[in-house]
Amino acid sequence: MTKVLIMIGKWALALVILLAAFVWMLLAAPFFSDARQKIVADVLTDQLGQDVLVQDDVSVVLGPVSRIRAGGVLIPSENITGTNLAELALLELDLDVLSLLNGRIDLDNITVDGLQVNMLTQDDGATSWTASDRTKSADVPEQTSEEMAEAPKEESGGILGFLRHRTASFTSIGLTVDDQVSGFVFAFDLESLAFDQLDDGNRLGVSGLGTVNNQAFEIEGSYPTGAPFTTQANFGEMKLTFDGNPIPASDGGGFKGTLTLDTGSFGDFLDVIGLDRVLEGSGKMKANLTSQNDVLKVAEFSAVVDLEKGQQIKAEGDVENLLKAQGLDVKLNARFHPEGQPPADADALKDLKLTGFSTHILGDGNGIEFDEFLMTTNAFDQGLDQVGPVSIGRLRRTPEGHLAMEDIHLQAGPREAPYIVAEGNIRNLLQLKQLDLAGKLSAPASLVLKGLGDDVAASFGGVEADFSVDDTKGHLSLNKLDARTVNTDVWALAAHLSLGDVTGLDGIEFDFDLDIADGAHFLGALKLEEIDTGPLELSAAAQGKGKDFATRLGLAAGTSRLEASLETSVAQGRPTIDGRVFSKKLDIEDLRKAISGVVELGKIGDSTKSAEEEQKLGDTEASEPEFQPLVLPEEDDKPTDLVDLEKLFLDTDLTVTIDIEEITGQQGVSSLSSELIAQDGQARLGPVEVTYGGGYFKVAAEMDLVETPELLSVSGATSGWDFGKILDAVGLGIDAHGTLSGQFDVTGNRKSVRTFINSMYGSASISMSKGDVATSLLELAGLGIFPWLFSEEFQQGYTDIVCVVAPVQVNSGKVSFDSIVAETESVQLVAQGQVDWINDTIALRAEPRRVGKPLARSAWPFDVTGKLSEPKFKLDVGGSRSKRTDGADEMPADRKPCVPDLRQLE
Repeated sequence: MTKVLIMIGKWALALVILLAAFVWMLLAAPFFSDARQKIVADVLTDQLGQDVLVQDDVSVVLGPVSRIRAGGVLIPSENITGTNLAELALLELDLDVLSLLNGRIDLDNITVDGLQVNMLTQDDGATSWTASDRTKSADVPEQTSEEMAEAPKEESGGILGFLRHRTASFTSIGLTVDDQVSGFVFAFDLESLAFDQLDDGNRLGVSGLGTVNNQAFEIEGSYPTGAPFTTQANFGEMKLTFDGNPIPASDGGGFKGTLTLDTGSFGDFLDVIGLDRVLEGSGKMKANLTSQNDVLKVAEFSAVVDLEKGQQIKAEGDVENLLKAQGLDVKLNARFHPEGQPPADADALKDLKLTGFSTHILGDGNGIEFDEFLMTTNAFDQGLDQVGPVSIGRLRRTPEGHLAMEDIHLQAGPREAPYIVAEGNIRNLLQLKQLDLAGKLSAPASLVLKGLGDDVAASFGGVEADFSVDDTKGHLSLNKLDARTVNTDVWALAAHLSLGDVTGLDGIEFDFDLDIADGAHFLGALKLEEIDTGPLELSAAAQGKGKDFATRLGLAAGTSRLEASLETSVAQGRPTIDGRVFSKKLDIEDLRKAISGVVELGKIGDSTKSAEEEQKLGDTEASEPEFQPLVLPEEDDKPTDLVDLEKLFLDTDLTVTIDIEEITGQQGVSSLSSELIAQDGQARLGPVEVTYGGGYFKVAAEMDLVETPELLSVSGATSGWDFGKILDAVGLGIDAHGTLSGQFDVTGNRKSVRTFINSMYGSASISMSKGDVATSLLELAGLGIFPWLFSEEFQQGYTDIVCVVAPVQVNSGKVSFDSIVAETESVQLVAQGQVDWINDTIALRAEPRRVGKPLARSAWPFDVTGKLSEPKFKLDVGGSRSKRTDGADEMPADRKPCVPDLRQLE
């Protein structure tokens, strides 16, 4: 028996030795390296919940708590082929052998060196990690708190769950968070990261030190089991703090707490999140967070960003579930100038600036709606009460470091029938640059004709337009705006507009066509008097690029057509403008009707005036003085105030021609032609030539902007005008005939019409030939006081007028003359004197004599003196005689009519 026992003992010892040798070989011999790697990999896989590979050898220091050392540990991504979730050069950990013999794996005191974690998200949403799904199923009974306390280390839940109840130390850590969906990349380079079990394992302490995106990073955290916890992270000057409390399992689990963020330098904040440092300032944010059952609720959110130039952005509100953008209710206000210091009012489009905006943003997970959106600029306030819903595909960081808002879809106006529908992107949101937007506008006429009644608005249909804008060239460009009228036969509009640079009106292409088939129908649709203007057309076009610009305007009314064009360019650094106004035919009646139609359009809205407004208007009209012909009104606002003519003529070479070949609609046929030329500071208009009903008018104006910029010289001549028709036109109704002609050459100050008249100097002359006048005119004029002058004509009822010549000299409000001559077959009347309209005086003497008898006595000379407004007439009874100082007393054989006979003596 003893021998048997000894034999059994020997075999048992041998077996133990063999088993020990086998265990030793398994743990240390190179032959079993693959087996050791697989064992460690399987244990870590089970603990982490993700596949783990061990590529280098595994060594073990045996003991009750064995120390295991492994190298080349990889955690492959389960979702992205060829990518590792984590790589580490060295892994050391303690394995409790006694727990292992009891069937429970207990790992602790983990040391990791050379760790690289890659948290990657691809464009399609695939991630390099697998989300943990280890919640208890309904058929698995929950553990009691005592059971959980007995086996705290068996709980898993991914890497973080694995580390929750273990002491761990990490050195030389790299963590890359690269989200291709959002575009944000966070590169952590940590010198150390430690997970320490404190207070007998009842509290986890976390500490780390390193950089993130090359900015200093530091984190401290304290997480007691079932008690309030805190986390604080510093990124450069930015400080983030989250103080929270766990929610008991009986209340649904999760946590809640308060998140605060102080950006310090806002530029540093942009650096940390990888955006261009385009803004400087500071910002603060605070919010209450509740995380429970896959819902992250944000309450009492408030944020203020103060930028260095005085701009401020504020936001406040709540979000029911931030993870799905549900229950969004946020008010946003922005001021883009220092408080109390708005920019100056814009005088031009290029000076227009956005000064601020406010909006109430609502979201239900399917999109964002701006319940109220108010923009303010330095030119206008525009409320858009119905902007939305707005949806944003994604908010992301671009490779260039810009914050981009992509796949924006928005609408404005009534939700069931929006006026504007558009979609696009803003690829540099912080600077409002790199935007592109395209859409459609569809608005009923009632939008602008609301005050005229629904029936009026309905007859005018609506307007549709397609548009697109972007700033790909470095400035805002309107690529197209194509508009047209729809659902109406009252008017037809087609327009196209594109602008290479909206603020500078550069690169413009514009075409506009408005057709009104029946002017009376058009006015009637507006409930105005139906004036038969016939068809009306208006067309306009413009093209401009750089300093070259061309425009065209076309007007058509009835049978009349008028075209105008203007081209500008720069030659040798000096702007050049060439223009033309042309018409083959212009009918006065067409113009009259068209103007009447325009006047009628000006009455729109008059019918809506209240009785009180009408009374005020009546009182105003009654108090206004009656219009007085030939009395010049004060010129408060003149068209020339809009253009600096002096600068235009000095800096520009200008040529504009006017050519209207035929003007019809009145007696006779007329035409008009002229030319305006300005070159090197010398400007000349004309001659303006007009022919009408046998009459002719020609006038020219000149300015020397270099030597005498304040002076304007006007000269011209006229002829062929029927004296009788002029008398008829002014309403005298006197039978008279004769052909008038004249000429003038005057210069004056161009400041205003009144100033020009009062300051002008020069000469003028009016003459008439081959005429006659009814004796009733002589009687009306009081010339019956010397009836012998026209006695021979009284019998025939009219007087033949051979000629009238009136040369005058003008000088600053004074007209002087020494040889005004009116001549009949028998009598020559010669007058001389002066009229001063500024001082309201007249001094005139006229002497009638027989034709060819200048030395004979003038029986009835007369004087006109006193005020020009109230002249006094005086006959010089007894007459007077004249003589030549040189003794000449013979009339020449070839006597000239309407030249004073006294001057013709030989």
